[in-house]
Amino acid sequence: MTAEENEILQRDIRKALFRRIMLYIIVIAALVVVAVFVFRQFKIYSNARLKLREAKNIKITLEMLNTEYYAAGVSIYDEKADGNLRKGALTYVERIQGELKGSVKLTGYNSSKRQITGLEYETEDYIVRYSVTGDSDVWQVCLIKELLSYD
Repeated sequence: MTAEENEILQRDIRKALFRRIMLYIIVIAALVVVAVFVFRQFKIYSNARLKLREAKNIKITLEMLNTEYYAAGVSIYDEKADGNLRKGALTYVERIQGELKGSVKLTGYNSSKRQITGLEYETEDYIVRYSVTGDSDVWQVCLIKELLSYD
């Protein structure tokens, strides 16, 4: 083997080693990107489930309060009040649930059945909506995300 052939062989080995290292770097970078994406999605989904649980607990508490108000001869629904809830309702919810991390708004109420048919719980990052359609309850959890901001 001549010196020139040996040099060509060494150059080919270096090129193959460089390609292999670049391939490893690309694969590792892709794995890191996928891992970050999966972790972010898991975090968003977990927080959404947490907010859904908070909203369901608020609804149950409001239904208990609605029963107490029914016994007193008044309704929990007050269209002139903030969030359409009678004064003192949110205080009762906070006493049972602890400090609320968002705002609660009653969006639907069936006066004849004395039933909550719509509720909206809005936090900093999520909106949870409850509604009754027919005989089924529908819960929606929406992520609030600012896409553009113009100053």
